[in-house]
Amino acid sequence: MSSARDSILNAVRARTPAPGVHGDIGKAAAALIATPSRYQPQFDQQGNLERFIAKATSERVTASIGRVATVEAVPAEVARYLKDCRLAPSLALQPREELTGLNWTGLETHPGIAADEPAALTIADLAIAETGSVVLRSGPDAPVLMNFLPLHHIVVLHEELIHRHLEDVFGLLGDGPAEQPRNLCIVTGTSGTADIEAVNVRGAHGPRFMHVVIVDKP
Repeated sequence: MSSARDSILNAVRARTPAPGVHGDIGKAAAALIATPSRYQPQFDQQGNLERFIAKATSERVTASIGRVATVEAVPAEVARYLKDCRLAPSLALQPREELTGLNWTGLETHPGIAADEPAALTIADLAIAETGSVVLRSGPDAPVLMNFLPLHHIVVLHEELIHRHLEDVFGLLGDGPAEQPRNLCIVTGTSGTADIEAVNVRGAHGPRFMHVVIVDKP
């Protein structure tokens, strides 16, 4: 047994980097972090909003976009979307004060979400133009299951919260453990997989449809 053990340990030692190599790796990683522009994709001809919409509605991401002038116009846009999708005028509503304080006359809203929920509405904390992604924090007023259980995931996004690159949002997510949410989701469009015969199937692990309602800058 000791001979087999020694053989294994010797093999591990033989493949362990020499002293100093870890430091070199650390320096290389620090250099990348210090100058992210070296590897970030550049899209100088597009503003943050234009890039976000282009990526979010791309063939790979497959989200749809709605535009409203103010957050008070969100219920009307949601009602239009539900009608166009031939869904009942009902949805699970994230219990954020900004959403619950709106006028939902004509729509039935509920704070809980079922496993087969047709539609749910949440609000994004941030967004990333580079990839067309929305950033969703969890919290007492932001249950994480609302991001994954509904067939249709509708997300409210304030235009001024769209940042250019992924790295640009890191500093806005809290610097210490106390400031971090229990769960943080970066969602890029609808759920999909091509595991079976390379056929792209939407809704495999989460929502099949995603609609982002962008609220214009004040």
